[in-house]
Amino acid sequence: MELIFEESGFIVKRIMAPEEVQAAMELRHQVFREELRWVPVSPDGSDRDGYDDFAEGIGVFTGRGELIGHVRLIPAPWPYMIEKDFACLLPEGGEFRKTLEMAESTRICVRKDMRKAMVGGMSLAHLLYKAIYNWCLINERRHLVTIIEERYYIYLKRYFPFVPLAPFKPLGEGVMSGIVVLDWREFEQRAGSRRPEFLGWMSNPVVHAPSLLQPHALY
Repeated sequence: MELIFEESGFIVKRIMAPEEVQAAMELRHQVFREELRWVPVSPDGSDRDGYDDFAEGIGVFTGRGELIGHVRLIPAPWPYMIEKDFACLLPEGGEFRKTLEMAESTRICVRKDMRKAMVGGMSLAHLLYKAIYNWCLINERRHLVTIIEERYYIYLKRYFPFVPLAPFKPLGEGVMSGIVVLDWREFEQRAGSRRPEFLGWMSNPVVHAPSLLQPHALY
């Protein structure tokens, strides 16, 4: 099913067309290879790897069709980046409990010149997590695991009950990063009591083509 909804003029949808895929590879390269230096710069200016073969990409687009935000989602039991590429961030001993109701989000990013943009009082990072949440509802993935910079973890944990698996460590250009897990049911319970308006915003995307995104019960 194609995830698609609108928020303050931005369109959130699955990345499917060839030109959208290329735009996503270039945005990822700008952020993760040129800016963060998590992986070496590629001669063609694109960030690709084997995980793209079985992952789903979600993009945030402007009304003109420009890609400004991206996240890649990998459902279990497919291989996760944290199991190999970022195993150094796992707890000592490399212990990680992977279940079939889990998904990994990777390559989550916002174009540099749009990082201060707001969407109804929320950042574009919040909008990406709204997309992730609704994707997880559709695909019945209660748990999310992801790699996150410590500064964004501090910012986002006010809204999402992330639990770090281990202390944050420096990656690439010394950016403090770590693996965190999120239980969407716990998010709903906490947000329902502390931020009911935020939970309402997260769980009620504005859809102009109802057949593309049917309402789903919460966890």
